[in-house]
Amino acid sequence: MNIKFFKYILLLGIILALGWYFFIKGHDYKIIFETTQAPGIVYSTLTGWNNWEPTTNKVVKTISKRPFTNLSQELSISSDSLISIDWVIKRKNDSTTQVTALLTDKNHSFYQKLRVPFFKTDFVKCALSTLKHIKEGLIIHKSEYKLSHVSQSTIPKQYGVYMSLESSLHDKANQMIKHAGVLMQYIRENNIKISGDPFVEVTHWNLQEDTINFDFCFPISKQDSMPISKNIHIKALQEKAALKILFNGNYRVSDRAWFTLLDYAETNHIDIKKLPIEIFKNDPHSGESELTWEAEVYIPIN
Repeated sequence: MNIKFFKYILLLGIILALGWYFFIKGHDYKIIFETTQAPGIVYSTLTGWNNWEPTTNKVVKTISKRPFTNLSQELSISSDSLISIDWVIKRKNDSTTQVTALLTDKNHSFYQKLRVPFFKTDFVKCALSTLKHIKEGLIIHKSEYKLSHVSQSTIPKQYGVYMSLESSLHDKANQMIKHAGVLMQYIRENNIKISGDPFVEVTHWNLQEDTINFDFCFPISKQDSMPISKNIHIKALQEKAALKILFNGNYRVSDRAWFTLLDYAETNHIDIKKLPIEIFKNDPHSGESELTWEAEVYIPIN
């Protein structure tokens, strides 16, 4: 009687396990890797996957996202092969981020579940190759910039002329380049003396849509009055407590400093205002190595 009961329980367990594996389990293959980069940097790299591909090769479609922690994407391999990837990004400890990729063959999922435990299918080979490409890309990208340790500091008080701009995070530097000439023309035509390094103050950051509004500024000595302009205005940047980090590298990817500051604040339970300020210490047209370009990056503490 006990043996029969045990057999029934075992058979039921096998049926339930197979039912879970084939019909409930939400992925066909799972890969985990680790990186020393902040979760936000990994997340931004994945959401910008197509930015690193040829312009005619939009291989990835982002289906849904939760900033810095979760991302669902579809990777088009061929006309009849579509791989779904659910990413889970989380801090493992102070120095390590764990990245989990849950991959599903959208068109042949049942077939993959049958074969994956026993064979290295083309799907598995593609999954391994894709994740190797992502991991190596993160390593290469990390060599393209440098970040200092985070410290508590004070945003310096400044007064400047500025233009209010908006863009995707990826396109911020292009918008600065596009409008720098307009600001400089206003400054030259009105004989205004620049008193420091150009800076950006983010006024709104939509994390979900990956877009920002920001003021692109050139600091000047305080004036009693200024010539009227439709698009150029005057502002005072007030001194305030902030987290600070030094960024070296191409200013196009200075947002890597932003993500590191956000991660530091979350890890250390510091209440911040997610509106970064960047002060650019170098002229990108000087011909110097990009790793010598420096920016002071701040994020205000509430």
